Amino acid sequence: MKRWWRPRTGALVLLAVLAVGAVPVIRDLPRPISEQVSVQAYDRTEDPRVIVALIETYPDFVLHRATADEDAGTVVLHVSMRPPNRWSWSGGDVAESRRIRFRLDRPLADRQVVDGRLGTPVAER
Repeated sequence: MKRWWRPRTGALVLLAVLAVGAVPVIRDLPRPISEQVSVQAYDRTEDPRVIVALIETYPDFVLHRATADEDAGTVVLHVSMRPPNRWSWSGGDVAESRRIRFRLDRPLADRQVVDGRLGTPVAER
C-alpha cells in the first residue's frame, strides 16, 4: 500500500506547485502590456497652450497614456501605447506616424520640450 501512496503524493505536490505558479500567469495574460514610445518632433498650434507631438508606433497600437510634466524651463512629454490584446498582435507590422495633442497648463513660449522616454530634447518642426 505504501507503493501507491508515495507516487500519488509526489504527483499531488507537483500538481499543487504548478497550480500555485499558474495563478499569477493566467491572471496577467489577458492584460495588454503598455510600452513607452519616443516623441520624434512637435508642432506648435494657434493656441499657445496646445502642442502636437509626432510619434511612430505600430498601426494596431492604441494610446494608453499621454501626459506632459511642466516646470519653468521644460515640458517633458510621456506617451505610452499598448497593443489591442496579447493574443492577436503579431508584432510584424511597419510603424506609422501619429499625432497626439497635448494641452499645457501654461503657454509653451520658450520652454524646451523633452522626450520622457529618452530624456533628450525634441525638435520643433
